[in-house]
This record gives sequence, structure tokens and C-alpha cells, in this order.
Amino acid sequence: MNQTCLQAVSIGSASARWLWLAMLLFVTLTGRAQAPISVSGQVTDAENGLGIPGVNVVVKGQTRGTTTDGNGRYQLSVSDASAVLVYSSVGYVSQDVTVGNQTSISIRLVSDNKSLNEVVVMGYTTTTQKNLTGSAQAISAKELKDVTTNNLGQLLQGKAAGVFVGNTSGDPRSAPKVLIRGVGTLTASSNPLYVVDGVIGGIPNPSDIETITVLKDASATALYGARASNGVIVVTTKRGTSGKPQITARFNKGVGYLSLGNFGLLNGTQLYDLQRAVFQRDRPTADVNTYLPTPETNANTNWFDQAFHPAGNTLAELSAAGGSDKTRFFLSGNYYQEDGILRGTGLNRFGLRLNFSHSLSEKLRISLNTAGTVTRGYDNSNGSLYGAYTYLPYDDPYYNGAPYNPITGAKRWYGRDNANFIYNQQFNTFKENTLAGDALLKIEYDLLPWLSFSTTNRAQTTIYGSESNQDLRGNAAADVLGRLTDFSSNTYNLLTSNLFKFRRSFGNGHSLDGLAGYEYQTYYYESLGATGKGIFSGLNILDATSQPESINGTKTDNAFQSYLFQANYGYNEKYLVTTSFRRDGSSKFGRDRKYGNFYAVGLTWIASNEAFLRNNATINNLKVRLSYGTTGNADGISDYAAQGLYSLTGQYAGVPSAMPTRIENPNLSWEISRNTNIGVDATLWNRLNVSVDAYNRLTDNLLFNRPLQGTSGYAFITENVGAVRNQGLEVVLSGDLVQNNAFAWRAEVNAGLNRNKVTALYGDRTFVANGQRPFALDMPLNSWYLRRWEGVDPATGDPLWQKLNADGSATTTNNYNEATLQFIGSNANPKLFGGIRQVLSWKGFELNGFFTYAAGVTLYNGDRNLFDNDGAYDRYNLMALQPSWSRWEKPGDIATHPKYVIGGNKNAQRPSSRFLENGNYLRLRNVTLSYDLPKTLISRAKLSNVRLSASADNLFTITKFSGIDPDVSETGDVGTKYPFSRKFVFGVQLNF
Repeated sequence: MNQTCLQAVSIGSASARWLWLAMLLFVTLTGRAQAPISVSGQVTDAENGLGIPGVNVVVKGQTRGTTTDGNGRYQLSVSDASAVLVYSSVGYVSQDVTVGNQTSISIRLVSDNKSLNEVVVMGYTTTTQKNLTGSAQAISAKELKDVTTNNLGQLLQGKAAGVFVGNTSGDPRSAPKVLIRGVGTLTASSNPLYVVDGVIGGIPNPSDIETITVLKDASATALYGARASNGVIVVTTKRGTSGKPQITARFNKGVGYLSLGNFGLLNGTQLYDLQRAVFQRDRPTADVNTYLPTPETNANTNWFDQAFHPAGNTLAELSAAGGSDKTRFFLSGNYYQEDGILRGTGLNRFGLRLNFSHSLSEKLRISLNTAGTVTRGYDNSNGSLYGAYTYLPYDDPYYNGAPYNPITGAKRWYGRDNANFIYNQQFNTFKENTLAGDALLKIEYDLLPWLSFSTTNRAQTTIYGSESNQDLRGNAAADVLGRLTDFSSNTYNLLTSNLFKFRRSFGNGHSLDGLAGYEYQTYYYESLGATGKGIFSGLNILDATSQPESINGTKTDNAFQSYLFQANYGYNEKYLVTTSFRRDGSSKFGRDRKYGNFYAVGLTWIASNEAFLRNNATINNLKVRLSYGTTGNADGISDYAAQGLYSLTGQYAGVPSAMPTRIENPNLSWEISRNTNIGVDATLWNRLNVSVDAYNRLTDNLLFNRPLQGTSGYAFITENVGAVRNQGLEVVLSGDLVQNNAFAWRAEVNAGLNRNKVTALYGDRTFVANGQRPFALDMPLNSWYLRRWEGVDPATGDPLWQKLNADGSATTTNNYNEATLQFIGSNANPKLFGGIRQVLSWKGFELNGFFTYAAGVTLYNGDRNLFDNDGAYDRYNLMALQPSWSRWEKPGDIATHPKYVIGGNKNAQRPSSRFLENGNYLRLRNVTLSYDLPKTLISRAKLSNVRLSASADNLFTITKFSGIDPDVSETGDVGTKYPFSRKFVFGVQLNF
């Protein structure tokens, strides 16, 4: 071919010759460039020299690549000598190598221990994952902000092992219930303690959160002593960094829709057919048209459509962070708006934050954190939630195009309550405003190279006001010609925390650090409410009422005083010992028992730093933790629970009078939890992280309102009686399953198992009444105590319950009053709960899926007695039967539901285990797809990053539960629940 080309060159002109020469040179060079180069070699660990399996070897900028075998060896072909190979593996620092003229390339990867060196904020102190001795789990802001909500509890759901978050309502104004390692009390508070920026209290606005750390065992929580029995949630807000100011703008816009789950009601035709057939069977001579609407009316109102609607939500954030080596700042403003899917409900929230720090000298530092929020909530639903479940489809809410008043209107109304919430929504309103402010001043001074002093002082206030206006044109207050209620309250909270901190290293590998300090906190609350009646339509001023109806007010205060000490000893990064002691006093307790002592000790062995594991290729990190300690609880009781009190709210002969209302208890003191925890943390194959904790938590001296006999003149006395034990297991698995230049896949699963039992009551008591969930010795809290449902009599369609006889035998009865109240053997506490996260990344795209789940839950769907009532409330709508349910119609039928009888079938709808249901569920809590625009595209606009996102909350739930939503609080009661909305949100984030 080359000879032919040369002959052609000799024939043509000079220009042709040059053309052919150029073509010849191109073909030659191209042929050389396209010759593949085979590269092989081995990838080994820089510390132990062992081959590393599963290392990604990829040509930079391409998808071409391979992975190393079990001995760390690989072979790969590249197109030319300029190719750059990227070697990457989880747990190692990536390396880039240019091929050049090499055909054999062997490299050594250095371990990347940044995950072990990540800082964990414990409140008063900080540590690293490597040196963490207690049971604590940190969650980043990115992990928290996937769901769209305005409260911290819902952000936490499913993201920390052993932390149960139950939601009683989907109302945007409603906060969920957060439990850490189960319920450890009978009647006191089970809420965790919240710590923001190092000290108790503060405003944890979701927009400003940097990290959250959940402290669980005594070693982690003991520094909070008497306040930490239910665990501690430590919130750190964002800080500024030195360098060029970074501006971040974020905007999300979405819409929420009603999701009914498995729940459904009968439509007008279905209910009419059922009730007409029953009339023809049971009352053949009666005129059915006096009871039911005539078929020609065609009334078929869907009351859920009337009560709910698609509802918008908006989130807007703007922040700036920056500073110099001495001065740093973070400034943010945010706005959150969410209309509830239940018409007439929702909130608006405005928030501001300034975090400022300055180094006055090398030894003296000062920081000021300030935050404020204004929240405006409203609820003008006027009973629509209850009405959506119960109103009859026969009734039309409108008449001649206007909302219809069943009380004064001429049209017949078939519903039992003779009410139309659409009519009342025109006239009755409720609104509330909350102004919250927080200021934190911290001063730190280094007394010596190893000793520092800090004083942190927080002032927090909340001003709340609400107004309820019932116009005389509505039905709620028509009898008093209108009613107006105003309520206001002020809360003030002051805290000072003063700490000496020390840290010394000495000898060969010895280290000692700790703190000693004093805290004082005072809390004050006052409120004033008044109601007037007889008010002109449209007015909302109490002065305009014709006469007062009621007035009330409250003033309470309490104080806490604390002394705290902690000392930590470490040797050679292998052995760590943590000890702490705290003495707390509270004004809530009796004059003889105001103070309590709380302590903890934790031991940690970092086994992977031992010689026999240091070069192990499988176990890259192994840490064993053991701790024991005590914590306390003072929340959930009256500020004056220990004092003998008189009530001065009554009158006698027209003058104020006093009467005794509480017996003094000078020995009332702290609830005490005794916590034991053993944990193991491991990293395997530089890819999989495992954390396992087993715990035993015994809480005794429970704060309990012990009932008194009526002859005493008092209802109860608050005492320290009883004990509750929680035992459980927590597991967290996480790992980078795939990680290379083009694609990454990260997964995390957490699971919490908890078993709960009452181990002591008071005196010789083994049972204390508490509705359908009494307290009983050796029984779990929230155990169901009901009549046991035995199904339907196939011969008659009667309901059947279990009756326990004196000889211990069991029979069935259709007489509800003869049935035996008993523990059913199930409870509302979930046996297993947690979350699952999957994150897939590819070339700027990221797909984040997050699931929550609960198993072993038995819920009481008690309001089924209203809308699954077998005819007892025949003027309420009926629940549609689930696929596995059936209604008795004729002798011989094996059915789940008794015979439908107008007026009821022998109390079949009364409380019993009939309404206990499996509450297990798996929910896709959030799925988010985001995309970071290429840097080359956005750099012209002076932007450092642009992220576009689309997300969905509560996309689907897999459950057998017949109600709207199985996600409820620890009590297990469902009722007519305000459901979660299914949200779709689109967002954009700009970084300058």
C-alpha cells in the first residue's frame, strides 16, 4: 500500500504530493495510536503489604475498567500511553497513575481512616468515632433533610437505631412522639432531652441544623445526669468557616395529596342497598322511605373529598457563611409554609439565625449564637376530620349552591350529628402565633496549655397567643350568640453552664482529659385566658362581648442546680476509660430529697490496634464497648408536685375561698434509670461498617400519681413507686457496596429491638387501672386489656366473646357484659423498627431512597366502633370491608362481621379485641433524584454548584392495617387520624 501511495505522489503535482504525504503520515500515526496497551499488576495495602481484592481500576474519564482479584491482581487494556488509571477502594485513598510506557504497574494504597476520625458532638464535649466509648449515633444534615417537614422528630424517623418516632397526626402543626430505647416510666415524661449548641434548650430549626447526635446509654448521657433518663438528642447548628464567604440559596416547592391507604367507606349506592335489604328483612311492614332517602335523590357525597384537598408547601432558605482566621459567621433566613391536606389547617414559619465567633487573642475566644422564629398556625376545620369518617353519603352539604345548615334548613338531613362542617367553616376560626427567641453567649479562655475555662449562658423565651372565634351564625355558639376565647402565655428559660476542661498526654501513650463544672437553670411560665359570649358577627375583641363567660390564669416556675465531673483515660489508642459524676437538685422535689447523684463508667477496647489484628485484611477496625451508669428524670410532673397545696379558685358567700387539693410529700425525688450497655463496632474488608449494641435499662423510683380513696378528700399523691425494665438490641449496617469514578452505591440499614416489662408497682399491687392499657406486674407497658373477641356465631350472626369460668375453663357468650376483661397477649410496642437507605450516584446524578418500617405492632383501631358498627350507629357511614372480611347474611356463613341490625347487634361495636389489628408496615418515606449541573456550565454565572432535585414523601406503604395510617405513637390508639400526605417536591439549590 505504501508503494502505491509513492507512485501516486510521483505522478501528481507538488500540492498533490504534499496531500498524499499528509495522508500517509496520518494513517501511520493513527495506526500507532490505536494499538492497545496491556497493563497488569498488583494492588497491595501500604501497611501490611497484602493484596487488596475488589479495587476498582478505571481509565480516567471513561467507563472502561476492571477490579482486582482475591490477591489484588488485575489486567487491563488501554488505548494509548497517555491514559490515566484511577485506583479506588472503600477505606483507601485513591491514586491516579499515568500509563506511559509501563506495562506492569503495581501500587500500594494508603488506608483512609477519615470515618474513624470524624468528630462526634456529645454536647459538653466532642470526640471521634474512634474514641467514642458510649452508644451514640450521629446523623448529618444531608441525611436529615430528605423529607419535607418543619419539625425535628419527623426528620429523625428511621435514621437512628433504637429511636422510635410515632406520629399521631399529619397536621403540620403537630409534633411526633420520640422515644429512645422504649418507655421507662408510668406517668412521667418519656421525652428525650434536647441540647442545642452545647447546653440544654435552644431552637432546633431544621433549616439551620449541621448534625444531630443521639445519645443512648449511660456513658454517653451521664453528663446530663438527672435530665437524661430518656436519652439525649444533641443538635449542632451551622458555623462559618474561614475564607471566601459562601452563599447558599435553596428553594423547594411541592404539593401534598391525601392517601387513604387500605381504608375506604361505602358510597351512597352501596350503603343504600345494604340498609334497604336489612329493612326488608327485619321490618317488612315499615315504610323504608321514612328512614332512607328515595332513590331519585341520587345523594352520593364523598365527605373525604369535601374535607381534604391538595395542599401546597414551600421552603425558602438563604444563608451566608465565611470569615477569617479570627472571625467567623453564619447568617441565615428561612421561610416554611405548609397547608394541611385537611382544609383549613396549616402553618407559616419565619426563622433567622446568626452564629458569630471571634478570637480576641490566642487564648480568649467568644461566640454568640442567636435565633428567632415566628410561627403562625391555624385550624378552621371545624370537626371535618371526624365528619369525613362518619357523615352519611345521603346528605348534600350544599343547597341551592350555598352551604346548608341542617339545624335551621328546610331540607331533610339524615346524619346522626345533624351537623355540616362545611357550613360551620364559614364562621368559626382558630389561629395561633408563637414568637420564640434564643441567645447564647459563650466565652472560652485557655488558662494553661492543658486547661481551659468556658462559660455558656443561654436566654430563651417563647411568647404564645391564640384566638378561637365562634360566630353566632354558626352552630357551635348559636345558643350564646357567639363566643370568643383569647389565650396568651409567656415562657422564660435562663441557663448558665461553667466548665473547666483539661487535656494532658504523658509517658508512652497515656492521655487524660475531662471537665468539671457547675450549671444553674431556671424556668418561668405564665398564662392568661378569657372567654366572652354574645359578640357581634365579624368582631374579635373581648371588649365587644356582652358578658364574660370564664377567666383563668397560671404562674409556675422551677429551678435546677447541677455539679458535674468527667475524666477520660486512654492508653496507646487501645484502651479507653470514661467516668462521670453529676449531682442534680430540683425545686420540684420534696424538701428532704431535692438532690440526686448520678454516675457512669465506660470501658473501650480498640482491638484492631492490637498486634494480632493490626495487619488483618478482613477486620480493619474492631472496637468493644462496655458501660454502666445511672441517669434521672424530673419531667412530666407538676412544678409543685411535692408540696401541700390549696386551691383558691372557688368562692364562698361571694368571697374567695380556699380548699386543700394536694398532700405534701417531703420524700418525693428523682426517677432513676440504671443502664448497662455492651457494644461492638467493626469495619470489614474496608467496605462494611457494623455496629451492634445490647442494653438493659431498669428505671425505678417511678414518679407516679398513686390514687387515693375518695374518703381522703384527695384524688392522688405523687410518689416514687414502681419499676420498668427495657431490654433491647440495636444494629447498624452500612457500606459502600460499589464505588468508582462513574458509579457509586451506598446502603445503610438500622434496626432496633426493644422488650419492655413492669417489674414493680406499689404495695402488694399487681394491677393498676389505666383504661384499655393498665399497668400490671410482669406485663409490658401498653398491653391491651379487653374482652376477647371470638368471632361470629355461624348459626345466628351474633357476636361472640370469651367468658372465663370460675373453674378456669373458657366458653363463648353473646352477652357483652358477661365477657371477661383480660390481657389479650399483645401490646402496642413495636418489637422491631428502623430504617433502610439506598444511595446511587452516577455522573452528577444521585438517587436516594429511604424506607421506614415497624414490625410486631398491635394497634387498636378503636374508632371502628363508629364506622364499622354493624348497625349500632346506623346514621353514620360504614367502612368498606377489607378483601379478607365478610358480613354474615344467612345461617351457616363463616364471617368476620356479625349480622347487620338497625340499632345494633348485641353491642358488637363495643370495645374488644375485635378492633386489634396488625400494625406492621414498610413505608417508602422518601425518594429523591438530584442532579448537580456540570461545573463548566455554571462557572460562567459565578456559581460553585447548582443542584436540581425532585422528591416524593410517603410514596407508598405496605401494610395489612385497615385504617388510613399505621404509623402512630407508642400508645397504639389510632382513631380518626389526620393522615400523612403524599408529597411531591421540586427544588433547586444554588451555591455561590
